[in-house]
This record gives sequence, C-alpha cells and structure tokens, in this order.
Amino acid sequence: MKLRRLLALTVAVPAALAIAAVPAIATDSGATSSATTATGTIEVGPLYGPADNTGKATVRASVPCGPDATAFRFVVRSPGANERVFGGSFLGTPLPADHVADSSVVGPRALFPLGAAAQEGVAHKLVAQCYTTVDGVLTITEPASVDLRVNGGVWSALSPEARVLPTKIGALRFGLVLFRGFAPAEHVDGAVRAADGTLTPVSLQPQIAPDGTWGGALLTLPSTLADGSYSLVLSGTNSHAASSVAITLDSSRLWW
Repeated sequence: MKLRRLLALTVAVPAALAIAAVPAIATDSGATSSATTATGTIEVGPLYGPADNTGKATVRASVPCGPDATAFRFVVRSPGANERVFGGSFLGTPLPADHVADSSVVGPRALFPLGAAAQEGVAHKLVAQCYTTVDGVLTITEPASVDLRVNGGVWSALSPEARVLPTKIGALRFGLVLFRGFAPAEHVDGAVRAADGTLTPVSLQPQIAPDGTWGGALLTLPSTLADGSYSLVLSGTNSHAASSVAITLDSSRLWW
C-alpha cells in the first residue's frame, strides 16, 4: 500500500570568453559606464566541456540589447581574478539586426583558456554586456548572465535539481529520486556523502537524464550503510554537473 503511495507521489511531481584584463571603460569625454542587473540568461553550446583551452563554446543571450545599443561583448568573472572578454572584441562587437548578443559571429572560443582561473567549487559568472553611446557618454548594460561551475576538470552551464521521496529512508533502504537539469540523455550517478566527506555509491535505475523534464529512478542504498544524516549527491557522468539533497537513514522504520 505504501509503495503505491510512493509511486503516486512520483506521478504527482511535474514531469513536472580572446583573454584580456578588463579595465573600467571610458568614453572620449571620460565618462564611465554603470551596469544593470541581469534579467535574462545565456544559452551556452555545448552545455559542458573541458576546463582548459580545448573546452570551446559559443554563447547567446536570451534577451536582446536595448534599441539604442550598437555593440556587445561577453565577459567572464571569476572569484579573485580579473574579468576576461570572451568570444568577441575587447571594445565591443557590432550587434546584429535582432540586437541579440551572440558570440557565434566569431566562432567557438575557450571559456577557460590557458592562464584562466578555473577554480572548482565556485561560481564563474558569464555576462552579456550591451554598449550604448549617447552624446559621447557610454552606457554598458548587462541584460543576461549565467553561472558556470567547474567540477572534476569540466565546466558546465547546467544547474540540475534533485528530490527524494521520501527524504527519511527506512530499513528497506530504497525510495524514489527525481532529477532534472542534467545534459539530455547523459547517465546520472548517485552517491551518499557522510559528514566526514566519505562517498558511498548508490544505485539509480533507470539513470538516463530526460530532455528538460523531470526524470525518476528507483534509489537503492547499501544495507550496510549506517543510520544517520547524509547528502544524496547526483552527478552527470560526462558533464560532472551535480546536485545534492539531504536524506536520513532510520532503520527503526520499515519505509519512512
């Protein structure tokens, strides 16, 4: 009966960067620009790649620059490092007719080229900048951005999500895990992480990530895993994108 309840819960969930240090940019009149808060995102293709000079990509803003803007560029901001121009001109690349910033005009470029600070475990922000000049005053707006993360030597623009039903797992050591946001059709690996950082692999079946929707899998944990609090960590086999969710093991309960 409880298994039917568990399966019913699953159905109820909705299926459902040329390198350059960037100084403040000034116009001939000496005025400097101010940035606005990004409201759009940036589409990165491919969705992941090696965090070195071979990991090339093209990027495109999801929203256009303003009607008076004439040029664009993309920059990457990494913690503790100067921001870098990516996929365009240091001084700005002319905007196309649709006013959407798109680095494909210059072709694929390395997101983390030689000398770039591709630190792991931090967010590197990729930002689209639009240039507008009125009466000799340059204004730079930033309508779109996306976070890039590096895990296991791979950068990714993915932001996966994971959920577990239930979050308190009993003596039978199984439940259901729901996930989305991994690269379509990639395998998703699972492990539980203890407070000391120890990782124990777990079984997910099936483990293929769907395209943009929620996927479900049966989660089975080793019977030898001690009771206590853990993080269930899901990671893409190729993208290394990861998401985690807190779970508790309690053998005093059969289910939850």
